Amino acid sequence: HRRVVQADKEIDLTAREFELLEYLMKHRGEVVTREMIARDVWREPPGTMTNVIDVYINYVRKKLERAGNLRLIHTVRGIGYRFGGDE
Repeated sequence: HRRVVQADKEIDLTAREFELLEYLMKHRGEVVTREMIARDVWREPPGTMTNVIDVYINYVRKKLERAGNLRLIHTVRGIGYRFGGDE
């Protein structure tokens, strides 16, 4: 059973949102590109994803912040995303 709990609050994520968050957490502090996410989370060849990854990042980001957490997913302009740390 997969659960996300932070500060004693459970965060309800879809299966895909959970996979995305798990991937970002495994690469904490590292910049991950959209291509890496497409390949490793969606299992799609490079170039087939349009803005789907950006939309899902936004879903997860909002759910984490709604739970009262600080911004944990940072956009690295022109490259991808980074989980944790300062912007």
